Order: sequence, then structure tokens, then C-alpha cells
Amino acid sequence: MDFINISIPKKLFSKKAQISLEFSILIGAVIAAAAILGYYMIDVSQKIQDSSISSMNNTSNVALEGLKNV
Repeated sequence: MDFINISIPKKLFSKKAQISLEFSILIGAVIAAAAILGYYMIDVSQKIQDSSISSMNNTSNVALEGLKNV
């Protein structure tokens, strides 16, 4: 049953408790993904804001046209 013996590789952590290269790359990838997701969320919210403003302007124009006829 020696093949079941799983040992933690020494390259994960040094004796000085430094973060390994693999862990720092993983954290960097998570941060990059969060930045990309944040950018797209802001972009979509700005497009929604623009369409909402256009809709309010159209409603206002229709109301003003109706009041001109009164």
C-alpha cells in the first residue's frame, strides 16, 4: 500500500512560509477575472442607463406634445 502514501510537495510552501509561485498565479488569475467581470458589469449598466434615459425622454416628449394640443 505504498502507492497510497501521498505527501505534500515541498515546493508548495518553504520553511519561511512564503507563498508559492503556483498560489500567487492562482490569486492573480482570480483578480484578473474579477477585474474583467467588473468591467463588463459597468459597461452593461451604462448601456441600461442610456436606454432608460432615452425611454424617459421619449415619454416626456409625448407628454409635452399632448399638452400642446390641450
